[in-house]
Amino acid sequence: MKNFIETVQEIISFSPRQLEGEQKTAEYLITFLRDAGIPFFTEEFTVDIPLVKQASLIVDEESMVCEGSCFVSGKISGKDHIISSLYFDAKLDQSAHINFNPQCTAISLPVYYHVPSIAVTPTSMHKIIDADHVQGQVDVERIKHRSVHILVGNVINPTKICFAHYDSIKMGAVDNASGVSIMMHLIKEHPKSLKHTLYVFAANEELSYDEGIYWGHGYREFEKVYESVMMQAQQIIVIDSVGNGIAKKISDKNILKMGFPIVHMEEWYEKIFFIAGDFGHLMTIYHSDHDDGRGMTEGHMIQAYDKVCDALDI
Repeated sequence: MKNFIETVQEIISFSPRQLEGEQKTAEYLITFLRDAGIPFFTEEFTVDIPLVKQASLIVDEESMVCEGSCFVSGKISGKDHIISSLYFDAKLDQSAHINFNPQCTAISLPVYYHVPSIAVTPTSMHKIIDADHVQGQVDVERIKHRSVHILVGNVINPTKICFAHYDSIKMGAVDNASGVSIMMHLIKEHPKSLKHTLYVFAANEELSYDEGIYWGHGYREFEKVYESVMMQAQQIIVIDSVGNGIAKKISDKNILKMGFPIVHMEEWYEKIFFIAGDFGHLMTIYHSDHDDGRGMTEGHMIQAYDKVCDALDI
């Protein structure tokens, strides 16, 4: 089997892993399992996803590179509303605006908004601020999409459940081809663990039209069907965004609620934890084309793999 980073590079070849890209990634994972002779199950569900068809920003008659970061179409007139996309407040979701990630030099899409919204690079901001005339337009289509979870191992009474979502916004090497790569290696190299562990390659973690928290829809769909299995499991482990630093076990309730927003979090949070890497580095590439593997090392992937093995007692 290829090493961890090589597997990550194969996965990001399907990016952005939304809609068709997500489907191609599912086919890649299913082919991997079939070729390895590993039994699996699938769980399909339907979800609405925003497809940004066009985004434009004119700054003093000059066209500026930008991307849409919203669920709805509309215009952005003027420069009265400029926000950091790393800070989310419901009040910011009330007016059409321009946003940027101050820690990422590329166009970054950390948040999708329910008002017309356009994302730009931080270096574009001085031109926008100094401009006399700013006009933007974004066109979004609501697409009905069929996603599929891929389940490997014990689906009846697992003692442990391990999740890694395979969809992405933009390239998604760290977030979360890294976690998918770890789980692929676990399944291939520790087949005996399938007796007591359920591995879930989860779809549709990133985007949906759900009210309130739009991310994590796929996790909640899984929860609907497998609530009793999740309830009985002793541990639930989420592998997300590793390989870019020393992997850590994270059990902070607030982080769990943000990263794994399931309905029964309040009841189950004591048995849920993340294996994640360097969040500081992640913000510099988050949901951008810069999340292409830069900052990742094979050594950090191996360390994350070992940490998950310890958590799974394998």
